[in-house]
Amino acid sequence: MTEILMHGLPMVMAVLSFWSNTERKVLFLNLGLCITISTSMALQDAWAGMLVMAMAGMSTSYRLITNKLVDQRLTAVLIVLMSSLIGYLNTVTGNTSWLEILPVMTFILYRFGELHCREAGLRLCMISGSLLFATYALINHSWGVAATESLFAVSNSWFLMQLHRRNRQAVAQTY
Repeated sequence: MTEILMHGLPMVMAVLSFWSNTERKVLFLNLGLCITISTSMALQDAWAGMLVMAMAGMSTSYRLITNKLVDQRLTAVLIVLMSSLIGYLNTVTGNTSWLEILPVMTFILYRFGELHCREAGLRLCMISGSLLFATYALINHSWGVAATESLFAVSNSWFLMQLHRRNRQAVAQTY
């Protein structure tokens, strides 16, 4: 039963992402995903992964609570600090192959999007990060994670397309 919950809850979050038609909803779903994945990793004694997801959850929580964007320089400093911690954890756990760069890049894209970008930029960062992480998951034969990330990429692509369509219509109506 635990296995089903560990792999099923992130999939549920991915399916729910198709109803995340606002920036706030997509941030809440991202927080839910951080909680479910970090819990799953803690149950598997994957403490480095759990710490990374906990940091991601704190970053998402900050954005949800304050509803403020972070200055570009502070965003860069925070991303460098968090990425350095991930690099350190990868070194300690022996995960130092080139393949381990994909999760770090995913982490950087997600954090940049949620700390510094409004909805369109956030969704673009999430699409890019999800595609990178889905690739990483496919290489590692983590089919559930690959499916989850692919669903997030598709849903965010759909809402980004809708956002661009609304903006084009609004511009066309002003002329």
